Amino acid sequence: MAIELDEVRELILTRLPGAEVEVTDDTGQGDHLTAVVRAPQFAGLSRVEQHRMVKGAVQERMDDGSIHALSLKTHALDAEGASGGGDAHGGEGEGSEAVTSEIDAQSPPEED
Repeated sequence: MAIELDEVRELILTRLPGAEVEVTDDTGQGDHLTAVVRAPQFAGLSRVEQHRMVKGAVQERMDDGSIHALSLKTHALDAEGASGGGDAHGGEGEGSEAVTSEIDAQSPPEED
């Protein structure tokens, strides 16, 4: 049960208005995805908190099996829309806060 990349993008944008979202299909099967998300809502948040926000946006589609695995890269945007330490196209400069995490729908939820 694959999901359309535009649907994933829209789910994230609904949760994070004003974000820049790029979603790619890692395997061609539509269920192992990578999302790069740049959002002003990430300012001041830890990478774990940023990733939880994105995961929360797509959780229903992970629960129904449409998304099996999601790899995330997140960047905070400042008021002018620039990534802190990286460029607007995902490049990472000095001081970048980007990190990748794998979220597998079969994994139990993390405890706080």
